[in-house]
Amino acid sequence: MTTLFELQLDKHLRRKLIFICLIVAFVVSVIYGVVAYRLSNDLGVDTEIRYLEKRALLLLAEVEEEGDEAQERVNELISLMQSSEPKPEALFLNVRDASGAWELNQFMPQATLMQVLSEVEALPTSTLRSGSLSIDGNYFLWTKQVKKDTSLLLITSSHSIDQARAHIIKRLSISSLIVFWIAVWLALTLSSWIAKRVEGKNEALRKLATHDNLTGLPNRLYLVDLIERDQKNTEQPLVGALLLINIDKFKEVNETLGHRNGDKLLVVFSHRLHQVLAPEQQLIRSNGDEFLIWAPHYDEIQATELVRTLTATLNEPFLIDQLPIHLSITTGVALAPIHNNDIESLIIQTDIALNEARKHRSEWSIFDPSKQLEQDGQQTLRYRSELADALREQQFKLYYQPKVDLNTGQILSAEALARWHHPQDGVVPPLMFISLIEQSGKVREFGRYVIRTAIRQIDQWQTKGIAVPVAVNLSPYNLLDPDIVSFTESLLQNFNIAPEMLEIELTETATSLHLQTISKSLNGFKEIGVKLSIDDFGTGMSSLAYI
Repeated sequence: MTTLFELQLDKHLRRKLIFICLIVAFVVSVIYGVVAYRLSNDLGVDTEIRYLEKRALLLLAEVEEEGDEAQERVNELISLMQSSEPKPEALFLNVRDASGAWELNQFMPQATLMQVLSEVEALPTSTLRSGSLSIDGNYFLWTKQVKKDTSLLLITSSHSIDQARAHIIKRLSISSLIVFWIAVWLALTLSSWIAKRVEGKNEALRKLATHDNLTGLPNRLYLVDLIERDQKNTEQPLVGALLLINIDKFKEVNETLGHRNGDKLLVVFSHRLHQVLAPEQQLIRSNGDEFLIWAPHYDEIQATELVRTLTATLNEPFLIDQLPIHLSITTGVALAPIHNNDIESLIIQTDIALNEARKHRSEWSIFDPSKQLEQDGQQTLRYRSELADALREQQFKLYYQPKVDLNTGQILSAEALARWHHPQDGVVPPLMFISLIEQSGKVREFGRYVIRTAIRQIDQWQTKGIAVPVAVNLSPYNLLDPDIVSFTESLLQNFNIAPEMLEIELTETATSLHLQTISKSLNGFKEIGVKLSIDDFGTGMSSLAYI
């Protein structure tokens, strides 16, 4: 069985978070570099083209103004432009006007020129007036300007684009590296923060599951898991004493003082208990007015002495709101490995010993398996340990007792009665297992199992033309299930069964004691159309004996 302490945060979570964050940082850096490079490159090329267009417009203006001397004047301007460049660019100029056409070629190989011209002529120059080309790794810029009857085509090679790109790559490499390290730092910080938050939440959830909110003490789950974990780490048998302490008549004290002061009393009581115990002894809050103490390596004599010390200490008055409160306790004791080597069984045995002490009005009792009561307790212990398997294997069967109209002999309805078909003991009556189910935490699962089985039986009868309503006995603890109404409604809809075909029966005594708690579920059943009835009427709040 996987223990609670094994259900903890993945040990590699922080490493995984760091790895994921590093990947994200790398991707962000790459995206930044690529986007920045493309934007810078496009901006550089666009700037070069705009500059070329201005040169072409200047040359076109000279051509129109100079007339016949235009060619000579353009040659002078181009020479002047080339002289200002650190490295002369290959240039080709073609001018067409009403008098004819002429061209100028500087440093541009003929084969390259023909290839560039073919590329430019293939472009839709009617709508596209400028652009860039890449041929054999060399970049060429071109622009075509038209004014009245004169057109000018200017093509130049561009070394500055290569230089700009090299500069951009160098700068972006540095920038990307800086961005990457910033992203790495943020990733490490974020992963550390997330890991700490997850660890904190995990620890809070673990404490919530294993500690009592009121007193801050560990609960029964914590004790069971602690012992099981220790047993896994050692081959030695479990040795020690388990004490179950019950505050006598605490319900009356709680009702007299009020719940707020009752809670204060429990906190003060737990503090006094803790002060008596040794550091190696574990104090556990089992439920409302019961506390468990695990004293490792204690034998019967030491356990008896501890019980006497606790009884004497806790008999001293507790001061709550300046009011002295006198309490008495009853203690049940079980020893390991004498009585059992399993912590769950020891807890049950302390409960049996506690009941024995109450029966004899004694302050404490040590579990004695030789007595008949304890033998019955062993059977109870065995049944309790077999409940989970019984539910899983559907050993509980429903028998349907008909309600007949004596005048007509007609079957009016049927009551579903649960019986446990035990593999060794045969049919076990409800008195032997209903209380065990309510105490074991299986009451919700059992209640839903009974409702589901009854509804399926109604469906089977309906397919055969038999319409018989079925009454199901539920414990008030079943009605503490917040989803019991929606669960029942969903089953009725799935099997297409009218809600009035199902009836919920509750014992009068139990219902009267829990009426306020279960009223929401009762109203829910009433709203969806399920019938409600009281079983054993006259034995509870309405009986003459009670009145």
